[in-house]
Amino acid sequence: MDYLLNICLLAVIYILFFRKRWKENPAHSLELNLIMYFYVGLVLMVTLMPFATPFGEFRDSLSHTINLIPFRDLSLGYRGAEREILLNVIMMIPFGFLYPVIKGRGLFVTVLMTFLFSLTIETAQLVSNWWGGRIPRLFDVTDLITNTAGGFLGYLLFLIFGPLFLKVAAFGSGKGGDSIDS
Repeated sequence: MDYLLNICLLAVIYILFFRKRWKENPAHSLELNLIMYFYVGLVLMVTLMPFATPFGEFRDSLSHTINLIPFRDLSLGYRGAEREILLNVIMMIPFGFLYPVIKGRGLFVTVLMTFLFSLTIETAQLVSNWWGGRIPRLFDVTDLITNTAGGFLGYLLFLIFGPLFLKVAAFGSGKGGDSIDS
C-alpha cells in the first residue's frame, strides 16, 4: 500500500508540474523529459520508497544512521561493500548522460546537479529514519561520492555518444537538426 501511495504521489507531481510545460516543447523534448522523469522515479523507488510519513514515532538518536567516513564499509571489509559502490556509480550514470542532453549544461553543472540529487536522497533517507521508517536507511558520505562519480561517468559518456544521440533524437522528431531544445 505504501508503494502505491508513493507512485500516486509521483504521478500527481508529474501531472501538476511537468506535463503541461513539457507538452509545449517539441515532441522529442517531451519524450526525453519523460525518460528522465521515469528514471528519477525509479531511483527514488530504489532509494526511498516506501517513504515514512511523519505520523509514526520519532526517533531521538540518529547517530547510528549517519556515516561520515568515506568508504568505511570497504575499509572494514563488509560483505557487499564493493557491490554497493559499483551499483551506486551505475545508478547515477543515466543522470549524468540525460541531464546535459535535456538541459544543455556542461560538466560542472551536471556533476553539481548529480551531487545535489544524491544529497537530497541521502537527506530524505535520514528524515525517513527520524520519522520512524520501517526500512532503515543510512545517510552515507560514500554514497554521495560514488553517486557523483556516476554522474561524472555519465557526462563522459555524453561527450562520447551525445552527438550521435542528439542527431538520432532530432531525426526522430523530424527536425533533422543537431540540438535538442530545453
